[in-house]
Amino acid sequence: MSIRFRSLKWVGLLAAVATVQTACSSTDTGTEELEEEVITVEGRTTVTYWHNYTGKGLEAIEQVASDFNESQDDIFVQPIYSASSEGDDQRLLTAIAGGNPPDLAHFDRFKVAQYAAENSLEPLTPFIEADQYDMGIYYDYAVEESTYEGDIYAMPLTTDSRLLFYNKDRFMEVGLDPDHPPSTIDELEEAIEKLSTIEDGRVQELGMVPWTAQGWFYTWAWAFGGDFYEPETGELTINHPKNVEALEWLVSIADKYDAATVTSFDTAQGSNEMDPFIQEIYSMKVDGPFSISTINQYNPDLNYGVTPVPTPTGDNFATWSGGMSLIIPKGAKHAEEAWEFMKYFGSEQGQRTFNEMDHQMSVIDTVNEELYGDDPIMKEFIDILPDSNSRPPIASGQLLWNELDRAVEYAIHGRDEPQALLDKVAKKVAEEEN
Repeated sequence: MSIRFRSLKWVGLLAAVATVQTACSSTDTGTEELEEEVITVEGRTTVTYWHNYTGKGLEAIEQVASDFNESQDDIFVQPIYSASSEGDDQRLLTAIAGGNPPDLAHFDRFKVAQYAAENSLEPLTPFIEADQYDMGIYYDYAVEESTYEGDIYAMPLTTDSRLLFYNKDRFMEVGLDPDHPPSTIDELEEAIEKLSTIEDGRVQELGMVPWTAQGWFYTWAWAFGGDFYEPETGELTINHPKNVEALEWLVSIADKYDAATVTSFDTAQGSNEMDPFIQEIYSMKVDGPFSISTINQYNPDLNYGVTPVPTPTGDNFATWSGGMSLIIPKGAKHAEEAWEFMKYFGSEQGQRTFNEMDHQMSVIDTVNEELYGDDPIMKEFIDILPDSNSRPPIASGQLLWNELDRAVEYAIHGRDEPQALLDKVAKKVAEEEN
């Protein structure tokens, strides 16, 4: 396994008080690669913190760590950039299995339940209870996604949400009111039809392909009033009647515009500057705030707006959110010290510093309001967060994701009925969970 660590840009500032211990390994080419750098600061406990951020994210992490290190005299947090040819997850699991994990790791909240179920994470509940730490400052869904079987295993840090993007100029061209974008499913269907041009079976432009970009099944199921999980009982509701209704709607769109034709056209599109919404080939899409920078970079003059994903009734709008967190791997040598940094990073001060520098959304509402309250696009994304959903915190979360994605593909191409497909997903995931 080839591992690279990026040393801190501010290590030189601590040269007078720090000793850098380095181990090297030889690669197949015979060259030496830096295997490990651990900084020892006299009188302090070093907390190693693995992450895979570069660019602005790296700068933000280093700034938060630097601020924390300067705020007290007992702990030195060392962020370490790591990349592995076997994948970051496998590398972390290997380190845990070998009894030599980092003290902290930056971690996707979506995977917390799986790692907790595998006994690969230290529970944070004892630290939270001992310090009477208030997890209520975070959005409920972020804490729920950090929880597995009653214990909290992660400190939530960042989040996102999903909305309908729409091209205002195209709306005006076809007689739609850009100041009143679709709020109901019926209105969305009307807009898709008016904004689509298909001649002799050849697609010229499409109003929208609902299952592309962030139009995952979670997106539409929650929009239709469905659900996947009951937190109080732990019951999975994958084949909820409203979930079936949402999948039936996707099938109706696929049937109307011919799934094979649309899929072929969509496959020919791309990402970044070739994103069909940026190219103005699609007039609508469901996406997250992370796509804004791409729009600004490749089509800064695009006249667009965002609005909640339409629902059958035009109200009770829903979205879902993911995000990153901090975890303490099982067997971490300095868990108590790691927890102290977690509290700092999870505070309003830590959240403000990181999210402002990396242009992320915080899991604390007051921080988001301060950072983005004056931005009309971003404000739409933060306004819906209190009512957002998270994917079920179950050990088989990745399996569920994969099976739902397959169910949509099968449904829109007529390989089985929506009810039967979701019944099969529910059965498979339940068997895996049990």
